[in-house]
Amino acid sequence: MTAEPKSIMSDEVGALTSQFRVRVLNCSAAGCLLETNGPIAIGTVGKLRVSFGGTEFDDPIQVVRCALMKGTSVVHHVGARFLSMTPPYAGTLRYMIWRDVGILPGVLDGSIAP
Repeated sequence: MTAEPKSIMSDEVGALTSQFRVRVLNCSAAGCLLETNGPIAIGTVGKLRVSFGGTEFDDPIQVVRCALMKGTSVVHHVGARFLSMTPPYAGTLRYMIWRDVGILPGVLDGSIAP
C-alpha cells in the first residue's frame, strides 16, 4: 500500500505584512507625500494610519513613487494615492483632511506680488 503525497498548497489566501513608521509631509484629497527611513516598493498596497488630535484615522493607499533623498543614506520620500472607492466618512483620513483643513495651522504671506 502506498500513501498518496499530501499537497502543501491550499486554497487559503494569506498576506505578508510589514509596518513602516512614516511622517506625513503633505496630504490632499488624492493622496499623501510621506517620509520614511527605508524604501517601499512602487505598487505596494496598504493602509495608512495617522493619529491626529488623539484620534486615529486610516485609508487604503498605493505607493506610486519612492525616492531616496539626496544627501541622506536612508530617508525616502514616498508618494501614495488613496484607493478608497467610497466617499470620505468619519474615521477615514480623507474625511479628517476634508473636515479639518480649515483649522490646520499654516501661513499665507499675501504681501508678495505676483
